[in-house]
Amino acid sequence: MASSDTPKRPWLLALVLAGVTAAVVVALVTSESSGTGATNVGEAGPGPAREDGVAAATPETARATATATATPARPRRCEATRSNPGGTNNYIPDAPELASLGSGFVITGLVRAARGCRPLPGVRIQVWLATETGGEQDNRASVRTDANGRYRIETAPTVPQFGEPNIHVAYADGEYRDVFIRRVVDLDDTRARVDLTLARDG
Repeated sequence: MASSDTPKRPWLLALVLAGVTAAVVVALVTSESSGTGATNVGEAGPGPAREDGVAAATPETARATATATATPARPRRCEATRSNPGGTNNYIPDAPELASLGSGFVITGLVRAARGCRPLPGVRIQVWLATETGGEQDNRASVRTDANGRYRIETAPTVPQFGEPNIHVAYADGEYRDVFIRRVVDLDDTRARVDLTLARDG
């Protein structure tokens, strides 16, 4: 007479465990070391800064420069910057326009239009970060790009937030699509560069 108990299949459990382990390994190998999309942009990270306070060209800006120096058969277009996870953390709209948020750390960047790759003067960029003087909601400011599309703001040195120092840079003024960026730096970094390429809807 056949037993009513369900036969045990240890090989099935082993197969499931092997599949889960493989998925975890793949996730670890393909994930970024600084969280979801949070690239390290500090002085010691990709695109080291020059002594004049302006970071050396990143691969993205180098490609854009090469495109801009060519003679295209159609209007040039640079790839628009996409928001990354965590970019809106602790965001408060309409940060006040300030000349600085302290001293000891400098954030710079170039803001361009996706169509034509041209620099955008007079664009308001919002910056916020946790520093030695307070948290992200306390250390926020707006800064406008100059005639060459560049912005610069000095802050107090960064401190770890969620395990690592990070900075937020955003555009949310309506003429172009909103962009919210979170980037990480190292504790001994003194400057970082975050470039934005803005695109209109449609």
